[in-house]
Order: sequence, then structure tokens, then C-alpha cells
Amino acid sequence: QPPFCNADGEPVPLARLASAGGDASFESLVACVSKDIRARVVLDEWLRIGVAILDDQDLVHLCVNAFIPRGGFDEKAAYFAHNVHDHACAAVHNLTSDGPAFFERSVHYDALTPASVVQLREQTSRKGMELLLALNQQAADFERSDAASEEQHQRITVGLFFYTEASEESEAGS
Repeated sequence: QPPFCNADGEPVPLARLASAGGDASFESLVACVSKDIRARVVLDEWLRIGVAILDDQDLVHLCVNAFIPRGGFDEKAAYFAHNVHDHACAAVHNLTSDGPAFFERSVHYDALTPASVVQLREQTSRKGMELLLALNQQAADFERSDAASEEQHQRITVGLFFYTEASEESEAGS
């Protein structure tokens, strides 16, 4: 969303201070989201966990591929717990409820070469991130427009994962 993103929806470097960047600043971005927290507090935390970097020109760059905390164990454990909880709740609902199922789909193969797995991993990362960024933008737009609604608000989690290991067939043939 301009002035924070380019025409492709990718984040642009932002001046750290509104006095330097005006509406296209990190301070303005934080102020758009919350009036209750100072931009410096957000920036310090984002720098600490690797979500953003600050360059020598005092520009803040969002690291779009850093949605997974790269910091300490506590951040990773909290992220893990949130995702496992929500995925398990969706799966249990799908098993036990007569109501509409949550979306939960996967593909499984057990006779792929390591080179094929690398290609699939890269495609999953690329297309998965594209999907998550698009959904993130749409959800942020909805959240802004839904803010004044009297209806009960809901939260969502949309996640993707990729996993690989040697198949039993490979292990038996070794």
C-alpha cells in the first residue's frame, strides 16, 4: 500500500523518521497501525529478530522472507506453538464437526530424487511466499475496513509447510 510499497506490492525502504521521510517513513507506518506504541520500540524489536534492517542512510528495509523468527529459541517456540495449535484445531474440527471443514490439503510422494525435491522446495518457497504476501495484503485491507464494524472480530492463521526425508523404500534398498 503506497507509500510503503511499490507497484508490485513489495515493501520500499522507508526513512526511519517522519522528519526525513514524511508519509513514506517507518514512523508513519507504525502510526498507521497503532497510536499506542512508539516506532522506535517496534524498530528495535524488528532489528533484533531480523524482520528489518537499518542501512547507513537511516533507511529501514523490511526483510520480506523473514516472517519466521530467526532470533532466539523463545521466539521460534512461540511461533511453533501458535502454528501447531491452529493447525491441530483445524484438523480436529475437520475430523469431529459436521459443519464446513477448514481448508487442509497436502500432496505426498515417496519416490523422488534429491534434485527433484530441491526444485519442489524452491517452487513451494517462491509460490508459497507469493500467496502469503497476497493474503497478508488482502487481510490487512479487510482489517482496516472492518475496524469500525460492530460484528464480532475473528482471527485467522494461514500457513504452508514443506517437509522431506528419506522414504522407507529408499531406506530398505540401502
